[in-house]
Amino acid sequence: MIGNLFSKLFQFLIDFLMKLGGLIKDGFQSLMDFLFDCFKWLGRLLSKLFQALIDVLVSFFTVIYELIKGLLYLLYMIGVCAAKLFLILWEVAKLIWSFVVGLTNTFQSIFFTPSVSSGHGYSSMMGRVASSLNVLQLDVIAYILMFAIWIAGAFGVIRIFGSLRGTGD
Repeated sequence: MIGNLFSKLFQFLIDFLMKLGGLIKDGFQSLMDFLFDCFKWLGRLLSKLFQALIDVLVSFFTVIYELIKGLLYLLYMIGVCAAKLFLILWEVAKLIWSFVVGLTNTFQSIFFTPSVSSGHGYSSMMGRVASSLNVLQLDVIAYILMFAIWIAGAFGVIRIFGSLRGTGD
C-alpha cells in the first residue's frame, strides 16, 4: 500500500512536471513568436523611417554626380575648342608663311641675274635671252610690269576677301 501510494504520488508529480514543462515550453514558444513579431514590426518601422532619408541622400548625390559630369564635359569641350583654335592658328601661320615665301620669291625674281654657264638648260637659255635683250634695255619695263602684276594680284585677293564679308550668315 505504501509502495502504491508512493507510486501514485510520483506519477502525479511526473504528470504535474510534464504539464508544467509543456506550459513553460508553449509559453516560451509564444514568447519567442511575440518577440519575433516585435522585431519584424520594428524592422518595417525603421525601413519606412530610413527610406525617406535614403531617397534624399541618393537624389542629393545624383545631383552632385550630374554636376561633376557637366563640369568635366565643359572642360572636355574647352580642350576641343583649344585644339581647334590651335589648328586654325597653325593654318593661318602656314598661310602667312606661304605669303612671305611667295613675296620673297617675287622679289627674288625681280632681281634675277641669269648666268650663262650654270649648266642647267633652262637657266642658260634664259641667260642667253636676257643677255641678248640687254641691248633693248627692257629690264626697267619688266620690273614695272612685274610690280603691276603683283599689285593687281594683291588687290584681286583683297577684293575677293571683301566680297566674302557678307556671306557668313
